[in-house]
Amino acid sequence: MRRILVGFDGSEGAENALNKAMMLINEHGEIILLAVIPTPSDSNLLDQTTHEIMKQKAYNLINSVIQDIGTHEYSIRGIVDEGDIAAKIIDIANDLNADLVVLGSRGTSELGNYPIGSVANKVVQYAHKPVMVVR
Repeated sequence: MRRILVGFDGSEGAENALNKAMMLINEHGEIILLAVIPTPSDSNLLDQTTHEIMKQKAYNLINSVIQDIGTHEYSIRGIVDEGDIAAKIIDIANDLNADLVVLGSRGTSELGNYPIGSVANKVVQYAHKPVMVVR
């Protein structure tokens, strides 16, 4: 695999997905960590301040993970986006021409309270790219 997109939210499932991606990536390939947060309009529970805090937390999480991974023969980069989580994963996988999408099956997200398993189910059902769900 030369390009793998990993849905990443800091959960144990996302960590497992990242570990699997690191095993599958080709030398000189690329792993893309994607964190998606809801927009304030997607959830009436978010005000602008909470949204900005979540966004900064997502950036910090992605940057911390990339720093912890260090240097390897493959590259790794992070993306933080907003919107429907499953739809964003699918869209970005298509836009970046990912060879594979790797997701955790479930867990408690560090970025919010989402039913992670339902996100994986939607991505598996609607993606036009191969999807691996890791336990």
